[in-house]
Amino acid sequence: MLNQILANSCFEIFTTQENHPFCLDLLNLCKEFRKAKDISKLRACIAVLCGLIQFQGDVRKKVLSQLLMLLCHSFPVIRKTTASQMYEMLLTYDDVIELEVLDDVMTLLSDTNWEGDLSTVRTQRNQLCDWLGVPRPQAVTKQVS
Repeated sequence: MLNQILANSCFEIFTTQENHPFCLDLLNLCKEFRKAKDISKLRACIAVLCGLIQFQGDVRKKVLSQLLMLLCHSFPVIRKTTASQMYEMLLTYDDVIELEVLDDVMTLLSDTNWEGDLSTVRTQRNQLCDWLGVPRPQAVTKQVS
């Protein structure tokens, strides 16, 4: 439902205000996806994150960071869905990234086999991070106690 509300510009009043608390609250609602294993839940979160990109400031940077992390998700179908949704998102919201890198980003998103080997996918994702000015996600090592 939130995806539909975002897609229909119901929160357009907040898109011109940088770092509005409402936008940050919406983003916080999507945090549960990190531990989710349900593909339909993950797809719903991807759609909401792509809708949240219309908001400016820290929200946009955090959304891009979350989406870039999903490009290296353990489920190949989630990586492919994320790339496809990001491509559509960049077509819809053309002010998200610099024009100088737009063609490169779009080409990489569309031409990469996101269902392929995770090490290859990670290299492509890291290139996107560099182009988009988002810090590369760091691998988390599990502590054995």
